Amino acid sequence: MSSFLTLVRKDLKSYFDQPTGYILLVIFTAIVSFLFFRTINTTQEASLRPLLDTLPWLLAIFVPAATMRLISEEQRDGTLELLMTQPLKIWAVIGSKFISGLIFVLTGIGLTVFIPIALMTAGDLDEGAIVAQYLGTLFITASFVSIGLFTSSLTRNQIVSFILALSIIVLLMICGMPLITLVLPSGLAVLVQDLSPLTHFGAISRGVLDLRDVLYFAALVSTFISATYLIVRGKSVSRRSPLYRNLQLGVSGLVILSIAVGWFGRSIEGRLDLTENNLYTLTPATEELLSSLDDVVTIKLFASKDPPVQVALTTREVEHFLEDLAAASNGKVRVVKRYADESDEMAEEAKRYNIPPVEFNVESDGELRIKLGYLGIGMAYTSHMESIQFVESTDGLEYRVGANIFRMLQKKPKKLAILFGHGEKRRDEMLQSFRNQLERHHRVAEITNDGLDFNLAPGGFNVEQIDTLVVAGPTEFIETPVLEQIDEFLAIGGKALIMVDPVIVDNSSLSAENNESTLADYLSQYGIGIGNELVYDVQANETLLFSGRFGRVSLPYPYWVRSQTTEKQISGGVRYAVMPWASPIELLGYTSEAVDAQVTPLLVTSASAALDSDFSDISPQSEIFSETDESLMRERVLAVAVTGVRCPPLQPRCEKNPENIFRLIVATDSDWISEAYVSQYPDHLKLGVNWIDWLTQEDYLASIRSKGTSIRPLEFSSKIHTQIAQYGNTVGIPVLLILFGLTRFLLRRNVMRKVYPRER
Repeated sequence: MSSFLTLVRKDLKSYFDQPTGYILLVIFTAIVSFLFFRTINTTQEASLRPLLDTLPWLLAIFVPAATMRLISEEQRDGTLELLMTQPLKIWAVIGSKFISGLIFVLTGIGLTVFIPIALMTAGDLDEGAIVAQYLGTLFITASFVSIGLFTSSLTRNQIVSFILALSIIVLLMICGMPLITLVLPSGLAVLVQDLSPLTHFGAISRGVLDLRDVLYFAALVSTFISATYLIVRGKSVSRRSPLYRNLQLGVSGLVILSIAVGWFGRSIEGRLDLTENNLYTLTPATEELLSSLDDVVTIKLFASKDPPVQVALTTREVEHFLEDLAAASNGKVRVVKRYADESDEMAEEAKRYNIPPVEFNVESDGELRIKLGYLGIGMAYTSHMESIQFVESTDGLEYRVGANIFRMLQKKPKKLAILFGHGEKRRDEMLQSFRNQLERHHRVAEITNDGLDFNLAPGGFNVEQIDTLVVAGPTEFIETPVLEQIDEFLAIGGKALIMVDPVIVDNSSLSAENNESTLADYLSQYGIGIGNELVYDVQANETLLFSGRFGRVSLPYPYWVRSQTTEKQISGGVRYAVMPWASPIELLGYTSEAVDAQVTPLLVTSASAALDSDFSDISPQSEIFSETDESLMRERVLAVAVTGVRCPPLQPRCEKNPENIFRLIVATDSDWISEAYVSQYPDHLKLGVNWIDWLTQEDYLASIRSKGTSIRPLEFSSKIHTQIAQYGNTVGIPVLLILFGLTRFLLRRNVMRKVYPRER
């Protein structure tokens, strides 16, 4: 073991005793950091995904350059034969070179750890996913080093070794790309995709350590190290001797076994979900939902017998998910697979579940052709049927399946009413996507008022039967009798989502005016004070496109505030919402005598938010942003949840009945949930539905939905903070490497020049 460690130290020392090693590290770390920060300056997302997208391709160049000399140089200088004559095992020589090359490359990767450290100062990273991502990087690096070691054993020329290693690595990676898989039959394309390290690295980089992916990389490493052993050992054994033939057979058997395990080991189970919210593991809420079943749910997966290559891997992931779902249901979920393209009968069954075939482009005989494929899920429970027409990915699939099962379980769907008649946003005009999501498992109708009564739209329901009332941005006066009806509704335990717009903004001209119909006086009885100013945040805001003299330019717009969610149970895991032209909410600390309630903030700005009470200039170049006194900047509340009991109107005192607890959510902007904004910010739709789930007391649906991947905003506190993070990694780390290399060089030179006195 000591000789092995000595060999490792010798090879590592050769890396750091020459300027070539430092040049490689400096170039690698500088390019990685530059490409990463160039991307996140646009996305503003606290995630390492931009790093992981480019890292394998950078390693494809960096690793061959770092490993090309490991054995080639020994062969060129004739020292390999010298090593073979020493009392050393060949596996120790090869293993030491593999370990030293791996350590050197991991040194460069380790220097990128300052990137997530910098991001942690400006955003909330998924630390578990980062651990998995770096483990995945370790695995793919080890496989590339083994390839570089193998090609280094084939030749004495380091450049030839570099080119061979680069070619093998790139060939393996492009195996999983569409330019290769689209021209192959689907069955063969899936096998080729499994051969690509990008396929397995992409699976691990999600934050899940799957045993099948780990085995693949272990098999890749053992395959090329075994081949290296055969090449090196063959230099000291006659090619015609039985020993060499036995060596060939033994190594070939090991290689075949490694390939079989790595390539065909997809059926091996076992994985570890390291993501923060266990995104790829069934939630307790799903298991609770399945346990409430009093009959069997039949889930039919409609797929293609020969699936198009674009969905072949997704089909396999969906199958694994449904297997996990059935295993967790204790026999209450039965999964059946149907090949909808196998017969007309199967296709007709898919049609009954409203699952149509989807067109895919495939290349055949040098021509692009259209191929029909299926990947949909049909669910049946008693006499109810639901379906997911097409599964693009498994992200969010648990919620989609769980929501459909929940909908089938409901005897009486909850009823939602959207108030109109006072300038509010309408269900079928401004709230289409919001309405579509709500109608998945609610009845939704519009109501207006006529005197003291609510008149219902056709197909509506009586006010006593309403579970939740939605008021979205009134711009006209709401009569007192209507407000009293709302009070009466809350007094019997009603639920309401009220979104107001204290300031009305014309988006085209960027002009603003006060809205007199803000319901500020009405909401004060619930302990909420609604301000009539505009909130702006000089740090946490959106960058928008504005018309300029020479075309459209991107500018930060502080009036579009990026606000953080503060209550996970209600928000369902959504981390932020962009509130355009919102106003502040003040927590009064008291309520009227008829109300006994507790107020909880839901959306809060950063500490860099201030108020504009004039809003004469709300353009992105407004001088108010630079003239704001920092003492006036603080966190501002933009949305709250109110829970409590209240007495009916004209009855100031009443017996507080726990059964009549109302739930109320108030937000000072209604645009954020309208059609124009949910298309730009999909998480807004998720947040709005989560709020409705909390109001209707279907909290566990929000728990399932919270697993959906959501954007983690990146918010640097200042421009200096941004520059420190960016240039500290792009320039600072390479400079430190250069200084370390120069220091080491000077110390070594002084040692070499030192004159030792002769012993007498």
